Amino acid sequence: MNEPNSGHRRMLLSFRLTRLLLACALASLVARSSADAQLRKPVPQKEIRGVWVHPSYFGTAQDSATVNIQRTLDKYRAAGINTLMLLVKTTSGRVCFKSTIAPIDSAWNWDFVGTFLTEAQKRDMVVHPWFCVFTEAAKAGIIRDHPEWLIRSRTMEPIGVVNPSLREIRSYEISIIMEFVRMYPVHWIHCDYIRYPCEPNEPFFSFDQETRDQFKLRYGEDPLSIRQNNSGNMIWNEWIEWDGEQVTKFMRELKASLRAIERPVQISAAVFPDAGISKVLIGQDWAQWAREGLVDLFCPMLYTNDDTLFVKYLRRSLIHTKSHGQVSAGIGIFTAHNQNTAAGVLRQIQLTKREKARGFVLFSSASLKQELLDEMKDSK
Repeated sequence: MNEPNSGHRRMLLSFRLTRLLLACALASLVARSSADAQLRKPVPQKEIRGVWVHPSYFGTAQDSATVNIQRTLDKYRAAGINTLMLLVKTTSGRVCFKSTIAPIDSAWNWDFVGTFLTEAQKRDMVVHPWFCVFTEAAKAGIIRDHPEWLIRSRTMEPIGVVNPSLREIRSYEISIIMEFVRMYPVHWIHCDYIRYPCEPNEPFFSFDQETRDQFKLRYGEDPLSIRQNNSGNMIWNEWIEWDGEQVTKFMRELKASLRAIERPVQISAAVFPDAGISKVLIGQDWAQWAREGLVDLFCPMLYTNDDTLFVKYLRRSLIHTKSHGQVSAGIGIFTAHNQNTAAGVLRQIQLTKREKARGFVLFSSASLKQELLDEMKDSK
C-alpha cells in the first residue's frame, strides 16, 4: 500500500489538531460554566441559626455603626449564628437603602446595607434582606398620592396597611424588592407582614369600592351588604377565601419576578403560628404557599414560654410544609407575646433539633444579650 504524501499527512495532522483543540475548548467551556454555576448557587446550610436584625440596633452614624456591626457579627459568629434577617423595609413603608421607588429613611444617608452585607460575607454569614411588605404606616411617598390603595374599614376609615387585592399595590411592593435584588448580590429575600392586618380586629379585610367591585363581579354580591357574617353563610366564606387568594396571588407574582434574576434568589417568610387559622383570619394561607413551592423557608413565629405549645405548633408547621428543610422556628426572646429567659430559649433551640426542623431564628437583635450568646456558644 502506498504511504500518504506529505500534503495528505499535513492535512490529516491539521484535522486531528483542530479536533483536539475543539474538544479542549468544549471541556473548558463546560468546566467554566460549571464553576460559574457554583458561584451563582447559594451554599446550602445544614442548620439555620438565625436572628432578626434591626438596623437601628447599630446606630445611624457611619463610623460608629460600622464598628458596631463588626463587633456584633463577631459575637454572633462565635455563638454559632450563621443567618441574619436584616430589616430593609420597615412597617412605616420606608427603606434604609437608596431606592428610587420607596421613601427612604433619612437616617440612612450612607450605604448601610452594603456595609452590612460586606461584613456578613467576611464571616460566611447569610443575609436575608427583610421586607415588611404590606405595612405602610407612614403613608409616605407614592402611598401619600394614592390613599385609595389603603385598606378601608366598613366605615371607610383608612388604615396604614395597603390592599393586596389591588394590582397596583402588588406591583409596587414587588418593584421595591426587585430594585433591591438588582442593587445587591443577595441570594435570599425575607417577607414579613404578607397578610391582612390583625388589628384592631380579625378579620380586617378591605371594603374599599374597587375591592367590593372585584368581588361583586365574580360572586354577584357586594361584601358590604352580606348578611350573617359568619361561617354558616357560604358567601361570607367565599369572601374570606377570596381575600386570602389575593395575598397568594402576590406570592406567585413575586416568585415569578425573581425567576428573571440571573442568579437564584430564594424566599423566606415570617408567618403566623398556624397556617389554617391564619388563612381564615388574616388571609395568610402559607400551607398553600408550601404546596405550590412559593416559599423556600418558613419561619413560623412561635413566641411563647410554654414548651408544650412551642412543640405543638412546630409540629403543625412541619406537617403543613411536609418538609423539615422548609421550617426554621421563630423563637421569641422578648416580644409582645412573651418574655423568655436564656435557659428557656436554649430549651426551645434544642426542641427544634429534636423535632428535626431546619433550625431557628431569634427575635430579635435588641433582645439578644451577651448572657444568651455565651450560653449558645457553649451549647453549639
